[in-house]
Amino acid sequence: MRATILTLVLLLAGCDVASDADAWRRPASATPDASGLVSLPCDASTPLEPTRPRYCRDDRHWVTPQARAALIDAADAVRSAYPGEVLRFMDASGPDGVKPFPPHLSHGDGRQIDLGLYYTDVQGRPLRAFPAYERHGGYWPAEPPRPGEIVACPQGRVGRAEKPDPPPDRPWRLDEARTRTFLQALIADPRVRRVLIEPHLERRLGLWGHPKLRFAGCQAARHDDHIHVDFH
Repeated sequence: MRATILTLVLLLAGCDVASDADAWRRPASATPDASGLVSLPCDASTPLEPTRPRYCRDDRHWVTPQARAALIDAADAVRSAYPGEVLRFMDASGPDGVKPFPPHLSHGDGRQIDLGLYYTDVQGRPLRAFPAYERHGGYWPAEPPRPGEIVACPQGRVGRAEKPDPPPDRPWRLDEARTRTFLQALIADPRVRRVLIEPHLERRLGLWGHPKLRFAGCQAARHDDHIHVDFH
């Protein structure tokens, strides 16, 4: 009898662990909360997904309804061009709408979000996830300037904004085609106010001079490992 009860307890405990592990996949809330924000889908119901479960689990995935619709449209555009592809997000805002949203100098009111880039292996085959030893939730690895490209901050960046270049022999490269596709979808959307990106990528991707593409400055973290999007 005791063995039976113990088995039942262990089974129930296992169910609880599994439930906790998948709790971040709860359905998104399309109804604005008290701050007027909605949560981004975390349940694979759209081609949007977090780079790490913690962005959903820790309630860092709240945006305005307009921003949510624009992001889903951009994700749909990427999937239309690349079947099965997803658009990956990192920090957006918290549900309370308080700005700034640490550790960011902005975010918080639901009108800002950080999005991941796309990568290939060294043979040019698309990586369906971030490089295997990426440990920063999508905020690294960077895609540094090539020889002859613009170096925006030759003297370095301020404090924690400084991040090292990845090793030259890294086993990944930027997927320029997929990255360009989702950037083009964003900057063509009237709901998008601006996109922060490093100048060398703006030029390399053939988007130089677009009025919505901006450099954040040397006091801000580099934007060649992710991009930052502001919505109206």
